Amino acid sequence: MRRTLQAVVAVVIFAMLLGCGPTEKEKKVIEGLTSNMRTVCMGRFVMGIPKEGKIGGRVKLFYGLDESFKTVDVSIESPDSTVASMRATLDVEAEKTDRDDKNWKTKKSMLLEYRVIDDHTIYLRKQDSIESAAGSKHELHLLVGTTQLVLTADSYEGVPDAGRFEPGGKVESPEQVAARLLKIAREIRAYDTPEKAGPGYCLGPVVIDSDQDEEQGDSYMTIDKHPDLLLTAYSKGLTPDQPDDQLAQRVKDAADYSQIHVLRNGDVALGGMRGHEWIARVTDEHDDTLLWLVAESMRSDPALVRPYLSVNVHTGGQLVRGPDAGTYVSSSLTPKEGMALWDAMIPSIRLRPDAIRLKGNGNWTSP
Repeated sequence: MRRTLQAVVAVVIFAMLLGCGPTEKEKKVIEGLTSNMRTVCMGRFVMGIPKEGKIGGRVKLFYGLDESFKTVDVSIESPDSTVASMRATLDVEAEKTDRDDKNWKTKKSMLLEYRVIDDHTIYLRKQDSIESAAGSKHELHLLVGTTQLVLTADSYEGVPDAGRFEPGGKVESPEQVAARLLKIAREIRAYDTPEKAGPGYCLGPVVIDSDQDEEQGDSYMTIDKHPDLLLTAYSKGLTPDQPDDQLAQRVKDAADYSQIHVLRNGDVALGGMRGHEWIARVTDEHDDTLLWLVAESMRSDPALVRPYLSVNVHTGGQLVRGPDAGTYVSSSLTPKEGMALWDAMIPSIRLRPDAIRLKGNGNWTSP
């Protein structure tokens, strides 16, 4: 009974404190985060973030929407690379793969091919598994400006039943998969102004415009001053059904957790779509205080060609980067600071001008 009373008192005090205005210290933190924000390109959207924010990400591209669809993954390996550093890194990786354990079936190197296409493009192909000679993994490392990307895909030569959905029952050859990666690489470009990035999917400072039929990607934002803070924006172009685990339902499921104190729960506009947001202060098993800020688009009438967007900001918990990685910390932002940053970013999300164009077949590129 006493513990319950203490918990109630703590919640009341916290609510009273939250109702007051920010302290002078909080005002300085908020000003540092929200003044002079810069616009960045994330997927098909643009968004305002703190000027110190660093952007990374990855995206899965889909080609074809039937059972024989193909996929290519693209991710940022390094935001600040050079021709020399990329070549040196991949030379070491290829040499290590070549001298490590051999394939059990072929008794040969796991490295099947290492080819320097040009100064900005290097191709690798490796065995898919050390236990089998079937299938291979393809990597195309690409330097666009100072951004080093890696495009990855698989081929299934020799894999039993792999061609059951393919025309004629034949899987793609490794050469066909490599050709697709090279084609996509030619359709990736850098941009100077986020609002003028043009058609395609923005991945950090580059745009991918390769007539993909669908895309599912994550963009990340980190801030060096707040190593516990991570923003993730997930988007996809096609939403055949409203997800069963939509945010509103997950909020209801978490309502009875005493360690979760909800600060805000309701509707919000998200990238021009109707959405739902949920903001909470959480006490974890280490007695650290965390902030969870979540928003996702909601469709009362979902249809296939409609985008989905979710944005998450988490502070506190286990650090995953920096010199103290692995340690558990409380949020470096107070609830007022975190919500002020959130309220500066979320309304700024909007669809980029000219982000979507008609494909050669008359359909729109994935929104």
